[in-house]
Amino acid sequence: MNGRIEHLCGDQFFDENLDIFINRELESFATSQHTHDFIEISFVGEGCGYHYVEDQVIPVKQGDLFVIPIGTSHVFRPSSPQQDKTLVIYNCIFRASNLERWKHLLQKDSYAYNIIFHPGSSNERWLHFQDKHDTFAGMFQTMYWEYLKRNTGFETILTAMLVQMLVMLQRFTLKNEAETASFSRLEEVVHFIRSNYTQNITVQHVADYFYLSASHFQRLFKKSTGLTFTQYLQNVRIQKCCELLKSTDIPIYQIANQVGYLDMKFFHALFRKKTGVTPRQYRQNFQEFEDKAISL
Repeated sequence: MNGRIEHLCGDQFFDENLDIFINRELESFATSQHTHDFIEISFVGEGCGYHYVEDQVIPVKQGDLFVIPIGTSHVFRPSSPQQDKTLVIYNCIFRASNLERWKHLLQKDSYAYNIIFHPGSSNERWLHFQDKHDTFAGMFQTMYWEYLKRNTGFETILTAMLVQMLVMLQRFTLKNEAETASFSRLEEVVHFIRSNYTQNITVQHVADYFYLSASHFQRLFKKSTGLTFTQYLQNVRIQKCCELLKSTDIPIYQIANQVGYLDMKFFHALFRKKTGVTPRQYRQNFQEFEDKAISL
């Protein structure tokens, strides 16, 4: 992304006597990619779009949750600048120092713990989960209304719910660590896919390469990534398409061919399914955004 990167200070958000800030934001193309000096837990409440985190572009939909540590640049954007494409994000921001008294409730050396209290030494640059069982949706809505209404004791409720959320996040990370350990060669598999996505690779090809049966490979891959092999391969290809549409003037059919799609009818249907717009609209939307950013 070529937009400006700004630094947001916590003093812009926190009240004088309140250590937690909650908001519900209808995202647009007007916000620049930014960093901040506080921790942010973001939850996609409605719609779909993209989350630009550091140098990655991540498709998001309702139920996606992110933990963004201090100093990590990011911004959410809807899939189109048109008003019919909405993306609603709930944000909970806080400082790690405000949770010092609750540190003992979290498992030390877990991903969640390190992201919050030791982001500089964490192997993870951020955390990303899909709230498949609506664990967090109700929590964010309750916290948001408590923050707005500010009835007696709302600060205590917000703090208690934040601690509860962090404990639940820790459970997710510990579960994911255990699942990933069961497929120790996942990084190699992902590298293989990303190195060969332009070819006509299949589940059988990849399974054979790693000396696994196709059925066993599919079970391990789905358990470790949450996606089928086909879904993951399609995401890689469409993400590369998006990069080429933004950074080059290559004709759309050539871009489709480059990433492994010769059937243009299928490619257009898949691209629209993944992004919400056609390849041509995606390129035009990005160009319009770039023109607007330059004019600013």
